[in-house]
Amino acid sequence: MNQLTLSKLLPAALLAASALVSTAQAETQPVNFNVLNVAAVLPTPFNAGDNLRLNTLVTDEVGPLNQSITFTVGPGIGSFTGEAAWEISTATGTGPRLTGVNLDLFDASNTLIASDTFLGTLGGFAHSTLAGAIGPGTYKLVATGTGVRDSSLDVTLSFAAVPEPQAYLLMLAGLGVAGAAVRRRR
Repeated sequence: MNQLTLSKLLPAALLAASALVSTAQAETQPVNFNVLNVAAVLPTPFNAGDNLRLNTLVTDEVGPLNQSITFTVGPGIGSFTGEAAWEISTATGTGPRLTGVNLDLFDASNTLIASDTFLGTLGGFAHSTLAGAIGPGTYKLVATGTGVRDSSLDVTLSFAAVPEPQAYLLMLAGLGVAGAAVRRRR
C-alpha cells in the first residue's frame, strides 16, 4: 500500500470508528440562589456531558456564605471538571465583594472527594478550578466564604464518561495505522 492510499484510508477509518462511539445530548441543570445560606437537592441524575451550573447573586444580605447542592451521578461517569468565578471588588469600593471562597465536593458518606484550587484574579473576579475521578452515586457540592457586600458566584461542574470499549478500539486502530505507516516508510 503506498503512502497516498494510506493517507486517504486513515481519515475514513477514523471517521467510521468514531461513528461507533455514541454521543448523547448534553444538558445543563442550573441552580439559582439569591441568599447566602441555602441547600438544594437535584432530582435528576447527571449523565456524560451534562453540566451543573450554580448561579449565586445575593444583593440584600452580608455575612457567612454556606451553600450546598446535593446531586446524583448516573452510570458511565468517570470524571468531572469544575470552574468557579466570583466577584471581589476592592475593599473600599461599592461593587460585589465575596471573600474566602472555598468549594468542596463530598460523597454520600461525607468524604471529601475534591477541593478547588485558586488560580488568581482577573478583572475584578477570582477564579478557581476543581477536578477528579467520580462514579455513580450521590454527592454534595459545598460553597463557603464571606459576603462582604453583594455576592456574585458562578460555578460549573462538567461530567465526563468512562471511555467505552469502542473508544479504546478507535485508539488502537489509529495506533496500528500510524505504526504501519512508519514501518512502510522505513
